[in-house]
Amino acid sequence: MSEVLATAEFSSVIHNNEVCDEIVKWGNANGYPLTKAKLYNSLGGAYVGFAPGYMIKAVRRPPIPGGWDVTVETYDAETRIIPLNVNKETGEANRFILKMIEEYKKEGLTMEMAETWYESYGTYLRDLKVTGHPILINAFEDFIENMR
Repeated sequence: MSEVLATAEFSSVIHNNEVCDEIVKWGNANGYPLTKAKLYNSLGGAYVGFAPGYMIKAVRRPPIPGGWDVTVETYDAETRIIPLNVNKETGEANRFILKMIEEYKKEGLTMEMAETWYESYGTYLRDLKVTGHPILINAFEDFIENMR
């Protein structure tokens, strides 16, 4: 179950292309640090920044009174093991995948790569333990699937 930790309002002068930066600034200034926020259509078109244990969500209000309703909510984190394709000799993942892991960490996922790799049906794999909001994990998992 989620719980609302804090609420705020943003002015109507903040436009769609500026709200992500405002979410990060507000979160950092009010004890809810974030690195990144972006639009999530799967959350009703809300702009959201995730951190381990909470998310900051901004939803546009109707034209009158205008502005944004901002909430800081807890969420139930999920953990999944995602196998990554790796090099047979070195056990290293593709550089592009490693860059995307760093990007998803900025978006709020916690990731831990296993030390050892293994062979499964002729493919060499290394397990990545991913913890965070299910929407973020699904997006990351879809990215990995598309890289295979």
